[in-house]
This record gives sequence, C-alpha cells and structure tokens, in this order.
Amino acid sequence: MKLPLAKLFIVFSFLFAYNVTHAQQPGVIKVKKESNLVKVVFDNTELKLMAVDRFGNPRENQITSYKLWIKGKGDAKMFSGFNNNLSAEMVKELNKLKKATKIFFTEINVKDDDEHQIKLPDVVETWFPDCKNCDNKKSGY
Repeated sequence: MKLPLAKLFIVFSFLFAYNVTHAQQPGVIKVKKESNLVKVVFDNTELKLMAVDRFGNPRENQITSYKLWIKGKGDAKMFSGFNNNLSAEMVKELNKLKKATKIFFTEINVKDDDEHQIKLPDVVETWFPDCKNCDNKKSGY
C-alpha cells in the first residue's frame, strides 16, 4: 500500500509540529551576584556600626536597620536603630552601665554599592563602661 506523497508530507508535518511543541526547554541558569559586604563591626569610640567588605576593609555603606540588645540582670533591653550611628537613647543606656556587659546587634540590613538591601550576620560585642561609672571597691592595692 502506497501513501501518496501529499499524505506522507502531512504526517511528517504533524510529527515535526508535535516534536517542536513538546521539545525540552533549555535549563535556566540563575546567577546570584555575591555581595562585597560580609559583616558589620561596632566602633566603640565613635559609637557607630561600619560595614566591612570581604577583604576586611571598612566601608561607608548605609546601615538601614538593626536591633541593639543590651543584656541585663535576667532580661535584655531592645532598641531599634535606623542608621550607622547609635541613637541618643542607646548611648544613654550604655553610659548607665556599671560593669562590662554583652551587647548584641541583630537583624542588620545594609545597602550595598548598588543600593540593594542585604542582610548581614549578627554582631556580639562586650561593652566596657567608662570608669567614672564603675563600682570602685577598694581592693587593697
């Protein structure tokens, strides 16, 4: 049984159309740009946070938000910050401390060089108070 050439052409056209519509789509490769910023450090002399790049250089990137936790006796006080400098309320609370205390900066968000928000790891520091606030007990020396 011979199929006429026109019918054979129609069958091959349908097979070709089926293969084209059901062909596998190429895989998508997603490229994630690595941020140059890797962490934040607390400058306890200027009372501000600074972003640090992957080479260890301090950067002037804007810190958009963070939470400062000051550990107390049995509890912790939380303050919200919205720029690189500590607020007056935070500084006042830190200056009240009479002994070395752990402070934590959490939920740190920074603008990278392209103005994108990135989240950086938490920072744990020890705050050493000014000696004028210290409990000066005579130690015999």
